[in-house]
Amino acid sequence: MTPTVMAAELAATAPPQIISLPPLFDALAITVGALAGALYATRKGFDFLGIVAIAFLSGLGGGVIRDVVLQFGTPAFLANPWFLIYAASGALIGFFFAKKAQTWGFAYNALDVATMGVWVLLGCQKSLQLGLPAVSVVFVGVLASVGGGLLMNLLCGEVPTSFQPGHWHAFAAMLASITYVTLARAGAPPLTAEAATLATAAVLKWSAVRFDIRTPAPIDLSEVVRERLARRRKPVDPSIPSG
Repeated sequence: MTPTVMAAELAATAPPQIISLPPLFDALAITVGALAGALYATRKGFDFLGIVAIAFLSGLGGGVIRDVVLQFGTPAFLANPWFLIYAASGALIGFFFAKKAQTWGFAYNALDVATMGVWVLLGCQKSLQLGLPAVSVVFVGVLASVGGGLLMNLLCGEVPTSFQPGHWHAFAAMLASITYVTLARAGAPPLTAEAATLATAAVLKWSAVRFDIRTPAPIDLSEVVRERLARRRKPVDPSIPSG
């Protein structure tokens, strides 16, 4: 096999080009996630250690689950001490300024909407670097986005909100992940794929909150199916003229 052919085969199988997100994105995603966890724990009446623990789970949980599932080595928050500082900042804001933070409704919701797409990218990009199939990349993108809240709910002994009818989150993360994988595999410029993913996640999440769009609850069609089957099986009276 000539070097030219080998180079062509490697190029065909190489993962899409990826540009790492600026550190500011990591800082916002972790801090906002930790703040959400701290406010949640404050409403539950937890003490300082409880609030810090929930804040760290909420802010760092998505990245931890991603790294464990991908077997990517040391979790990112242990390799980069700044991640711990970001999570601690969100925890302290939630502990000392809980009442004030709860009045930042619009600003907080805007950050929450914006950072959801960041978590999607953080999950999808590492998956693509490992050469995983598209379906797996989407799965990890969704898992990274909902992982922090998932761990937070489980530790508090509650059913994860991502599993209950409510405003789009996991669904929006799934569509954003599909957007990124599609554009990245199609050869779109990295910045274009990342911007489109962030925009998709933000628009879907904002629309769900703004227009109260919720995931559907289960619909039981058992009775409908049973009645239709019963009608089909009902014998026809031969004395009734057929028309």
